[in-house]
This record gives sequence, structure tokens and C-alpha cells, in this order.
Amino acid sequence: GRHVATTSFDHTWRLWDIETGVELLLQDGHGTEVYGVAWQPDGSLVCTGDFAGLIAVWDVRSGKRIHHFQGHSGKVLCLDWHRDGFHVASGSDDHTARAWDLRRRCEAYVLPAHSSLIADVRWAPASGEALVTAGFDGNCRVWRHRDWSLLTDLKAHDGKCMACDFGPNLDDGVLA
Repeated sequence: GRHVATTSFDHTWRLWDIETGVELLLQDGHGTEVYGVAWQPDGSLVCTGDFAGLIAVWDVRSGKRIHHFQGHSGKVLCLDWHRDGFHVASGSDDHTARAWDLRRRCEAYVLPAHSSLIADVRWAPASGEALVTAGFDGNCRVWRHRDWSLLTDLKAHDGKCMACDFGPNLDDGVLA
């Protein structure tokens, strides 16, 4: 893609053209620091998460907020869109990961995923049948999307686990 979205503690998110370096959009629709950002797979929507626990969904063409989700009791620190374009995963310092359904405009599921803040969430890229979460408790956990059962609990690090992602060669269909 030719666009990059950035977030800031100045309560804004911005859209940039990476070929020209020109700022295309400055959006100030959050009331507190904006931390997480993720693109919908087709590039038409962006979601942003802030320190008040709000997740905003933005239409990139118009720059308008089209919806928001509220459910985390803490800061939203990470976001990822499902490949279907309708589900968003979020992680928070409230120790939960949540799945949100844009079609139904509601929270789809709450995972009491970790004993500390969640630093990263990622959907399995090929099938979308699994979600991986990384926590400051040092664990990395893989959850089945169909029923939200825990597939794998990796004692990943002695310290904080900062990030996670599925490998590009993983046939994540086996996780389903």
C-alpha cells in the first residue's frame, strides 16, 4: 500500500502518503492518547484504540468515524483486523483480549487471556481460525476462533512478551 496510519499521545491519528510524505488526514476524534491502529484488509477502514478503552472505526475515504466500540476497562494497546474484514481483535492493560463484530456492531467475545497487560494480538493470516495474544506475564497464547478454546499456552519469555505473530509458512488450517 501507499498509505501509513500513525497514532500519537496528542490524541490524534494521521494518514500519510508514503510516496510523497504528505499528510492526507489529521483526525482528532479521541479524547485521550491514541495507541493502537490497524487497517481493514481491503484498506477502506482503519480502527484506532485509545487509553480510555475506546476503539474507533474510521472510513478512510471520508475521514469520518463510522462506529466505536467500548468495553475494555483499561487502555487499548493493540488491534488487528480479521481477514474477513468484519472482526477486530483488541488487547488491553485490563488483561483481556476482545473480539468485536462490525456487522453486528457489538463485542463478540472476551478472552480473560493473561494475568498482565496484553501487548499484542494477531489473527492467523491464511484462515483466520486462530488468534494469538502476547502478554507482559511472559506468555503467548493461541486461541481457536470458532469456540475461543485455548489451543496452545507458550511460556514464551522469562520477562514481558512484547509481540507475537504467525509465521508466513504456517498452514494455520491445522489450528482450526
